[in-house]
Amino acid sequence: MDKSAGTLACLEDETKVKVKLQVEFYFSDSNLPRDKFLRETVSADPDGFVDIALIITFSRLRYLLHPLGGLQEEEIIAAVANILATSDSLTLSEDRRRVRRLAELRGREELDAEVEARSVYASPFPMTATIDHLKDYFSTYAKVLSIRLRRHVMSKDFKGSVFVELADPKSCLQLLSKASALEYEGAKLHVLMKKDYLQSKVATRV
Repeated sequence: MDKSAGTLACLEDETKVKVKLQVEFYFSDSNLPRDKFLRETVSADPDGFVDIALIITFSRLRYLLHPLGGLQEEEIIAAVANILATSDSLTLSEDRRRVRRLAELRGREELDAEVEARSVYASPFPMTATIDHLKDYFSTYAKVLSIRLRRHVMSKDFKGSVFVELADPKSCLQLLSKASALEYEGAKLHVLMKKDYLQSKVATRV
């Protein structure tokens, strides 16, 4: 009997989608090249697999899976495996206890350039803003691949600004064309391409 079926019933459909998207993000071109721990874990396995038991300990997954907190780890692993089995960018090991990305990981420099070309900087946002809220907001304008909250180096407090990665550079231009009308909780947003923001920061330090 598949115990994971009952376990999955404890999760809302929206949460299942978020779990899949989050794990896809962990292994994505946007995150994996920058995630030293996960990248080294992937490299340590000859086939690039990572234990699902490890992935479910990551903070974002722990938050999404908290409704399953009273269950055995094996049940949670089986439930997450069932969710990930529907992914187009990930594949499971034969024992369904490990997961890896399907595509080969390209060079860091090439990927960084692609991500920067489809990312925008936006501010200001309240300190209470969450990744979920911001993703919902920007998703009304374009497909969002990731949201990165910018934080102070020492305190780790949210700066009130974000980098938003969209599907492609064209989506960024379409969002920028609406920039004058963009507001979040009553505050007019300042939006520009990520590369332009970074260049402006360099210029102010010269």
